[in-house]
Amino acid sequence: MANLRGDALRISRLSRREVLRVGAAIGGVALLSACTSSNDASTKSAESGKLGGQAAISGLDSIVSAAPYVIAAHEFYAQHQLSISNVHLAGGTETIRAIRGGSGFGSAATISTVLAYQGGAKDLRIIGGGFNAASVVFVGRPDTTITSPKDLKGKKIGIAGTGSPVEFFANLAVTKGGFKPGVDVQVVSVGDYASVWPSVEQGIVDLGALVPPTSSKLVTTGAGKVAITAAELHPGWADVCVCVTEKALKTNSDGLLRWMEAVRSALTLITDDVQRAASIWGPALKLDATVAQEALGSVPKEAWKVEINEEGVRSAAEAAMSLGLTKQADVSGLLDTSLLERL
Repeated sequence: MANLRGDALRISRLSRREVLRVGAAIGGVALLSACTSSNDASTKSAESGKLGGQAAISGLDSIVSAAPYVIAAHEFYAQHQLSISNVHLAGGTETIRAIRGGSGFGSAATISTVLAYQGGAKDLRIIGGGFNAASVVFVGRPDTTITSPKDLKGKKIGIAGTGSPVEFFANLAVTKGGFKPGVDVQVVSVGDYASVWPSVEQGIVDLGALVPPTSSKLVTTGAGKVAITAAELHPGWADVCVCVTEKALKTNSDGLLRWMEAVRSALTLITDDVQRAASIWGPALKLDATVAQEALGSVPKEAWKVEINEEGVRSAAEAAMSLGLTKQADVSGLLDTSLLERL
């Protein structure tokens, strides 16, 4: 949820020292190491019959959109001949840096991937989805009278920082209600993410922009109430994507296909048996069982799909344009559906 402005340009200018630093940060093991030739990597993969390395996952230890990767690692990686370990990265920008710096594959915010690509990282490819819904929810105190965007006039919405998808959805909520941001409704930066709910509790703002499982903890305890969901404001939003380097896709397509199959199995488990899925994901994040189930169950079922389309990717680019982060919505060449077509 950090400010994304300028990150795309910085991503495309990684020095060799930065590449090595990022590689070290994710454990020094990679699908395609920055210091290993693609021929060596593909030979080792063929000899072992397994795909190994580390998948860079944005928000692995903190947000609901990363749940499929936790579940896949626990239940399905071994079944698909994968010796992958997932690695947590704090945000989309850091995840893109790790993917390009050595990991070769992972899951990042679609908007971060689009900005990096438009900023010069033309070696990136989006090959799948995994969370095709907006995860942001606007939470008020239990006695809030706000139940739709039409109730927002004269209210304040608290967000963490500016220049992020959260700001886009806050503004979208305001305009969906027929109001003008900054005039009829105030969208207020309250500091970091940890400051959002305290700002609601203290009456500084009327609603706070949160994501599960943070919002789920408030709902299950009765401390807060979800007033508006971004998923209803913008159906079909491609929140996160499976992102790889072009080099990884060319040299390890079969292994990446097995990885996507494992992720798809995890997505299917979430939609078919949310209680079991929660029993796997919850302990990994030290969540109460009811919180984990609320978090997974609050997401529209259609979101849990490995598929992604160009319309979803373009919507992220259009959101970035509305925030002034990019001047174009062109995503030509970024989406590669060749593996999806083989699933």
